[in-house]
Amino acid sequence: MSGVTTVPPTLAWRVLGAWANLRASMRAELDRAPSEATLLAYVMLSGLIWFLGRVAMLKLGPIAPALDPDYALKRIAVEFVSSLFFRTLAMYGVAALAGAIAMKAGGRGSWRDSRAAIFWAALVAAPVMLAGVLISLLVSGVPAEVGTVARMLGALAFAWAVAHCIAETHGFRRVSFVLGAVMIAVGGFVGGLYLLVSVL
Repeated sequence: MSGVTTVPPTLAWRVLGAWANLRASMRAELDRAPSEATLLAYVMLSGLIWFLGRVAMLKLGPIAPALDPDYALKRIAVEFVSSLFFRTLAMYGVAALAGAIAMKAGGRGSWRDSRAAIFWAALVAAPVMLAGVLISLLVSGVPAEVGTVARMLGALAFAWAVAHCIAETHGFRRVSFVLGAVMIAVGGFVGGLYLLVSVL
């Protein structure tokens, strides 16, 4: 029908709707040609959601009753800096590494496209990460393995989103090939990130 104006979907709707077709959502983001500022906003927003999960663990997790209030505030401040600054730097590193590996394997995307893929995947996976943390807190009365599995949902969601986004960005037909490489890379990244957070 002529004269009908289509309202662009909001960012929240695009993030949630991305799970219906991750490759199509990545292609739509590339077609939008987001600026570097927009890409930075994506990764920092994903870090903010990650931060909410860390605060939930501190406030509602098993160690919450034993934490001194002053120490808890200091930990929250550290988590905030870590989530928005160090995690953002780490994501830039992940994007550079993913781009280098993809290009070496014959990928057709640019360095900027690689950043778009990683940052969009991080934002798309962030709500799943938060949900995994909240589920792990809700099931805290059941065996510890259940909570661990719930928290791992976020890492798996991130790996799955990255595999599809990198595959679409660099023109790979087989997502399974990309997923294998991503699982190794993400496993090391997430393990290192958790180690860093626990040390801090």
